[in-house]
Amino acid sequence: MPSNADPHIRPIGLLERYHTTRNFLGFDSCVVASGKYATYDRATISRDVLFPALREVIKAHPLLCVKLENETSRNAAFIRLDTIHLPRVVEFLENVTLQAVLEDQLARGFDAEADLPLWRIQVFDNNIVFAIHHAIGDGLSTIAFHASLLMALRNVTADDTSLMVRIPDPVLVGPPIEKLINVQPTFRTLFDEVYKLFAENRMSTRCVWSGNPVPYASSLRTHVRLMTIPAEDVTALCSTCRIHRATLTSAFYILTVAIIARMLNGTHYKAISSAVAISLRDAAGIFSASPTICDFVSAHQTYPHADPNFSWEAAARYAATLRKQKQTARERVGALRFLFNNYVPYLNRLLGAKRTSGFVLSNLGRFNAPAVDGTWNIVSSVFAQCDVVVGAAFKLNVVSDPAGNLNIALTYGEHGIDGAFVESFMSQFMDALYDLIP
Repeated sequence: MPSNADPHIRPIGLLERYHTTRNFLGFDSCVVASGKYATYDRATISRDVLFPALREVIKAHPLLCVKLENETSRNAAFIRLDTIHLPRVVEFLENVTLQAVLEDQLARGFDAEADLPLWRIQVFDNNIVFAIHHAIGDGLSTIAFHASLLMALRNVTADDTSLMVRIPDPVLVGPPIEKLINVQPTFRTLFDEVYKLFAENRMSTRCVWSGNPVPYASSLRTHVRLMTIPAEDVTALCSTCRIHRATLTSAFYILTVAIIARMLNGTHYKAISSAVAISLRDAAGIFSASPTICDFVSAHQTYPHADPNFSWEAAARYAATLRKQKQTARERVGALRFLFNNYVPYLNRLLGAKRTSGFVLSNLGRFNAPAVDGTWNIVSSVFAQCDVVVGAAFKLNVVSDPAGNLNIALTYGEHGIDGAFVESFMSQFMDALYDLIP
């Protein structure tokens, strides 16, 4: 059995096992983020440019140096790789679009049987698309990767252009989240989670919208729709949010609920099942100044009334709610302990059932990478993720790129919601969003 005493082996934790199980069941694929790189002399990202920098990034992040062993067993663990052959994980493409590449990545899981790390890269037109297994990285991990790669591109010389990376010995992979902070759920949290797992609850009623039911069989095919809000409009919107004591996340949340409520007008739905991603990094002592790859995320689940009217008061109240969620969100991770390693039966029982969420909102915030003259810079970034089989009907994945533009990737599966609903939602969302900008 794996032991923490062996520096080459680290047993996976509660949240990591959850994400590992979703991957091998084919319910989840990866977390992915693109960065558009540019330099003053219009240089091209080639093997000779990328590989020396990538070698340094790999060595700086232990979770990029491991694979999964015994993925489907209770003894699943991260195992140190001896080497990584870069052409096996880095692919250069031509004549493709960002949307198509994101959709391709989100449709592909990870083969834990292969002697490969739990990440991969595709490169085209100076876009670097980084995909990572959710067991080793959350959304902020993708930004951490690009921040580290940008630093390496600026500082590393191309002396070593070999295709092989030899992994340092030992690789000291950090502990799972439950080893760093107290995730033990209170009795109230535990009761709520057990109630949702094993009892008839409000999600079983007909009046809560969560998209189409989970199919009994489906694929990871994921559709991506991209939206961009220019920097000057983002600045104005953020200023308006501050005036109303709201945040960009809370405003987007209330606006999303309002648009869905308008689209459901005349139906029997009275509430909307939804969730917002909550980062646990601050609680674990990991701050934005330190780019770290880890799986430290949870969510806040809510069932707001299907109110078609946007309200700044509601946005302010929800912002205050999110600020208080750090404790409760960490307890959701601890509640996974009470599955007693029966992750597979739990996830399989979701097949054919009502979805637990109509939408999930994930906002990574501002990608803080100030431009530097005379070297490499990142001029735009997009973040996306996929669990379209049993997850939310759609996800709004938000990140502000270094230039200040706000990029939204809406992801959805063909069984969770239909394309016409998505197109209508996007049009109404953008129109209503600009009505909020003075």
